[in-house]
Formats: sequence, structure tokens, C-alpha cells
Amino acid sequence: MRWFTSDLHLNHTNIIDYTGRPFSNVDEMNGVICARWNERISPADEVFLVGDAFLGDPAQGAELIGSLNGRKTLILGNHDRHKRELRNVFSVVVKRLDLALKDGRRALLRHVPMPSDDLYAYDLQVHGHLHAGLRVNGKHVNVCVDLWDFRPISEDELCSLQLGKPEPSEVQVDIVDGGRVIINVDVPLRKLDGLIESIVDMRKRRDP
Repeated sequence: MRWFTSDLHLNHTNIIDYTGRPFSNVDEMNGVICARWNERISPADEVFLVGDAFLGDPAQGAELIGSLNGRKTLILGNHDRHKRELRNVFSVVVKRLDLALKDGRRALLRHVPMPSDDLYAYDLQVHGHLHAGLRVNGKHVNVCVDLWDFRPISEDELCSLQLGKPEPSEVQVDIVDGGRVIINVDVPLRKLDGLIESIVDMRKRRDP
């Protein structure tokens, strides 16, 4: 079976107050998240962690990730800085992933929610990064542990979610004489990080 989750933030003491997590200390948080992961996931299962595995001491963080069941793929988040340790405990480490779901739909896995215009080739985006708000917003599905009782969700659960209508176009890009770019943007704040990544991606595509 395949599973999806994000934003464990293991060993991250400040995340408890920042997001209002119901734990008295970081050891309790680590214990609950790891236990609920292993309650659902068997060693033979495949897990997609959509960013932000751990912070703090990289050896301790890697040890915690190594205790989690399953064949683990990491889609890098903004806090995933210890690349060597991450590659030691994840089978695959990538910035984004295209995935065919069991119901035939095509999903983009990327840590931050991307502007709707970037999802024209996909049926949905699976993301994290936002620790509050809606589980489903248009074509965006947020698998952050804070929204799912600190547990991964199964592919069956993901496929059963009712998506909303795609949001209207939010970004207009015009390339004018002299290689200048004019970008008109109207995005909600929750998509600002995704917009920045989208602009960087566009720049790389034009001048690799």
C-alpha cells in the first residue's frame, strides 16, 4: 500500500508553539508521530513524505526517520537541509514527483502549494507546508500531519477525497522586448512560496 504525509518536523521544539501542536515537549511529539506512523505503515509499504522531515541534530533526526516503517520517498521541503543524512534514510530524495494514482489520476507531489496555472497538466497536487486550513482546496490536497491527527493517509483515503473546482488563473506573464518580464499576480498568501518557486522554475526552463 502507498501512503502520504508531510511536515513531521521531528526534533523541532518551536513547531509545538508555532502551530499549536498538543504536546508538552519535543520528545512527546516525536514519540506520538513515530508511533502513529508505525501503527499504520508496514515495512513493505511505500510512503511519500512531502517535505520537512526533521530539524536540529542531523544524526538524531536520521535515527528517528530510520525507525519508521516503509520504503520512504522524500519530496524536499524548505527545512530539509541535511542532504547527506536524508539520503541515508530515504530511498529517494527529489524536489518534486509526478505520480500516477491507482484511480488513474495524475498527481504532482511538491512541498509548497503551487499556483493553479502550474497544475494544468495534473488532476491534483499533494502538498504540505501549510499547518492549518483546509485539507482540500480546489485541486490542492494538504497532507500535513497537523491536519490528519499526526498520521499518514493511505492512497485509498487520498483518492476518496472530493476535490473542489480549479481556481481561476492567478498569474499572467508577459515577455517584452529586451528580455524583460512583466508578471501580474493575484494569489492568496498561502500560495506565495509556490509562486516564487514557479517563477524560479520558469527562469530555469528559459535559461538552463
